[in-house]
Amino acid sequence: MALTRPFKMSLVQKLILSFALSGVCLIVALVFSISGLGAMHKMEKEIAGKDLKAATIIIRLRELVVAQERLTGRFSILKQPEYKLIHDRNSEEFRRELIKLGEINKSSSVDALEAAYSSYVVLAGRLFSGVTPDEHGIKKIIDNVTRLVDKISEDQRLDLSQKLARSDIYAEKTVTWSLGIAFTGVVLSFIIAAWMVYSFASSIGKLQHATHRIATGDFEHDPGIEPGDEIGALSEDFRQMALRLKDLEQISLDASPLTRLPGNIAIERVINRRLRDKATFAMCYLDLDNFKSYNDRYGYIKASEVLKDVGETIYNAVKGLGDPDAFVGHIGGDDFVIIISADKAEAACKSVIKSIDALVPKHYSDEDRSAGAIEGVDRYGVPRTFPLISISIAALICRPGDYAQAAEIATAAASVKDHVKVSAGSNYVIVGKGDSL
Repeated sequence: MALTRPFKMSLVQKLILSFALSGVCLIVALVFSISGLGAMHKMEKEIAGKDLKAATIIIRLRELVVAQERLTGRFSILKQPEYKLIHDRNSEEFRRELIKLGEINKSSSVDALEAAYSSYVVLAGRLFSGVTPDEHGIKKIIDNVTRLVDKISEDQRLDLSQKLARSDIYAEKTVTWSLGIAFTGVVLSFIIAAWMVYSFASSIGKLQHATHRIATGDFEHDPGIEPGDEIGALSEDFRQMALRLKDLEQISLDASPLTRLPGNIAIERVINRRLRDKATFAMCYLDLDNFKSYNDRYGYIKASEVLKDVGETIYNAVKGLGDPDAFVGHIGGDDFVIIISADKAEAACKSVIKSIDALVPKHYSDEDRSAGAIEGVDRYGVPRTFPLISISIAALICRPGDYAQAAEIATAAASVKDHVKVSAGSNYVIVGKGDSL
């Protein structure tokens, strides 16, 4: 009777089996890791699309409540109608933000906030209509609105904490199982397994750390994960999202209450960023001519309407040029700024001048518009005839190495603007550093 020979694997078969087992282990680990990362990615997208957005809205709601409380208090004392106008704008914005919050957070607290705010609007309306104010009632309901906003904020924070805790569990589970499965592959192929452990464990750890940093408000934190895979793409999404949130937060705080355009802090940040990127761009300094004479003739309310319309007109004219990185800011008063790619500077100047020249006559009376000028007194008390408002634009081409900081550019642009204002009517000039005027 013949004996069955024991099965023996050749070296090649052992190597093939070893690599096959290693490959299976690594593939299983990879599949599990990607699955866990997919769950984390979905959760983080929900945090980015819902929780952080809701947090931003809640911050804005509280700012608007405080602002409206101040305005009702000032109106009850000073009886100035402009307080009502500002209050109404804040009230409209509060309702818009509340609608956005309701789309994100469908809770009874949001419904209660909406009801409480409606009650406040009724009392405020009575106050602004001349009815003797129930200051105690207004104070009580404002406190209730503020309390509800704070409650929603706290609920949102707790919800975010729970999601982050679940994210930690996902991360821990993914790391634990991935390393456990990969360790089996290490036995057969140490180099491959070591690379897998380092790549995934390091990236997941950085992503987890980045999640906590962004959630605490560190919007500039960079996870330091190399691009090229899903984790890298997720890391880049987080970084861009955080930077955008920072920009929106700063723009909201720095924006002009009249034109809603970003102010000096945002302008300086945009210029410095372009300087750091060593980009060639145009910094356009815009100044309204004869605006003071208009203000003296028609009053500050009409003058404010002019500035608001001018800001909107400049913004629309620039955005119509198709430069997604174009920036429009309001320095203050009748001074504005456009930051745009150098090749679109001339088109921006022409478009703005054309739009402003079409807008300005609408703000004058028929008599002044027909005359093309108004009578007034200059800053020295001398009677003069002033033309209609025009705009002067000094466009400064900034190339890498020309300027070190935003202050230098602002000074140079202001100097060029003084030369432009010498000419009558709307004008522009485009110069680079060292160019003669």
